[in-house]
Amino acid sequence: MSDITAVKDRDGETLQIVAPGRSLGRGELLAANTSFTSESTGTEAVYIYCNSVIHVAEGSVVTDADAPVDARSGIYLRSNRGAKISVKLMEGEDPATVWVAEVK
Repeated sequence: MSDITAVKDRDGETLQIVAPGRSLGRGELLAANTSFTSESTGTEAVYIYCNSVIHVAEGSVVTDADAPVDARSGIYLRSNRGAKISVKLMEGEDPATVWVAEVK
């Protein structure tokens, strides 16, 4: 399972989120068996937007066992600095585009 949690810092405090920052990439998710992996993040939080429900994992591999999240209104997630974020469509979802950005 992924080490990605909510929008908390390492001490459990709420992150001071301002806005999405540098883009880490955009990918087309055509079916549940396709995935997208972002560039490495330079921050400890990421913003993800996708007009679908997706599975999210830290690293370059994402499976159906990884956290499913509803990113249709955009989500902020904590991640480890230098990590890549991988996403794939949840089974049964329509093709979608996903955007991943650092949080500034």
